[in-house]
Amino acid sequence: MALHRFFATAPLDVTLPAEEPLTLPLTADDVHHAVHVLRLGPGDTVELAGQDRRVYDVKVTDVTDEAIVGHPLAVRASAGGPEVTLFQGLAKGDKLDLVVEKAVEVGAAGVVPVGFERSVVRLSPERARSRGERLRRVAEAAAKQSHRDHVPAIADPVDERELLPLLEPFDVVLVPWEDAASGAPGIGEALSAAQATGDSRVAVIVGPEGGLTDAEVGALQAAGAVAVSLGETVLRTETAGIVALALCIYEMGGLGGTRR
Repeated sequence: MALHRFFATAPLDVTLPAEEPLTLPLTADDVHHAVHVLRLGPGDTVELAGQDRRVYDVKVTDVTDEAIVGHPLAVRASAGGPEVTLFQGLAKGDKLDLVVEKAVEVGAAGVVPVGFERSVVRLSPERARSRGERLRRVAEAAAKQSHRDHVPAIADPVDERELLPLLEPFDVVLVPWEDAASGAPGIGEALSAAQATGDSRVAVIVGPEGGLTDAEVGALQAAGAVAVSLGETVLRTETAGIVALALCIYEMGGLGGTRR
């Protein structure tokens, strides 16, 4: 059975073998959950993921309502993985929650929700911040469940006018588009053509329920993005985001794929 995983809220100063017990730097919510929901106590072992992406096995020695104390037993470094960020069009209801949850589980480096021209959802700055906070909670829960070595970055929703500057740090930008020209490459072919490696930074842009407009895709292509095909079927926005992300990560060596 997998150990329960928690994320450190502060840098860890631990040298093994550790002589002194460690007060785990956790949020009050995590302490409450560990003590009163998981019923963890002395003798149990948990995983503590540090901000340096190293993971410690910690044997609990003492618990209170305010803190958990434990003795670090072992540490292992992150195995790393492809750096793929999903730029997901805003969607109605709880679809975005689903996308963030599954994106974190399959290995996304981050998720940026984007309001496009055809997005039904429109958010004020205050609502955008609130939605971002909610999505970060979803991401943290998914990172714990899937044993990520860190919680991927989840941005507050942005407007499409803010998108192009956010794409500048990426080596490859892919746009799955249902209206892509016949013969448009698939994700694997596009990554090969761009000579992407397992160390490349890749962005995947998925439109909202109504899809991306010709003008939006044209602007992205003018900035260097590549329109790609996900096959003959038309996928819902939440399905397209997860599928495109997973295909990209696999092609770059994650999810059991062969590292380029």
